Amino acid sequence: MIQSLHDILSAGWGNMLLRGAAMTVFISVCGICLGMLIGIAGAAAKTGAGRPVRALVALYTLIVRSVPELLIIYLLFFGAVQPAADLADWLEWDDLMSTVFPMLIGILAIALISGSYSVEVFRGAFKAIDPGQLEAARAIGLNRRQCLRRITLPQLFWYALPGANNIWQAALKDTALISLVGLVELMRAAVLGSAATREPLVLYLMAGILYFLIGACSQGLFVWAERHFGRGMRGAGS
Repeated sequence: MIQSLHDILSAGWGNMLLRGAAMTVFISVCGICLGMLIGIAGAAAKTGAGRPVRALVALYTLIVRSVPELLIIYLLFFGAVQPAADLADWLEWDDLMSTVFPMLIGILAIALISGSYSVEVFRGAFKAIDPGQLEAARAIGLNRRQCLRRITLPQLFWYALPGANNIWQAALKDTALISLVGLVELMRAAVLGSAATREPLVLYLMAGILYFLIGACSQGLFVWAERHFGRGMRGAGS
């Protein structure tokens, strides 16, 4: 095992895995940020919009949460691959299809998937905010924008942090599915390395360790964020 690990690192596959890990984090962060925006917009629509808009949001969450993540990735990929290929030919941009297109598909897929779950997370966060706080703020002369910036948003993100943590961890693992459309992220790098070195056990163990380190570090960040941004709220509630 030690000799195999030395050979793998000497052949440069360690650096390949690190680059794949960086791509995994990039796809996850971009996808989850876009998904959170979808979640906030969907939650606001479900709590304050008219019935047709609420029905559309409910249909979106029902469809995405009922369909396997891999199928969503395939639908996005094969639905856009021909227009993307035509655009690449027109621009004479070879990297568009080999790198940029799979990366964009990955980000969009993660965003749609995480967004469908974020809607309910943020809807619960909206409902957790005491309406009396907003009434008191309006009574002392704060306008709607000030109420949103000073009262609603800080509490919204704090209440949503535990659910957002779960969605992040799921999104991080969902990025492994994007390897099937050609993007060289962490899982794809492990697959390529195992095929080249004929050491699948070592490569997959290395990939698993990197996934664990990414997940553990991000878990620590979420725990820190809950403690840091919740200090004032706990003090106010005690």
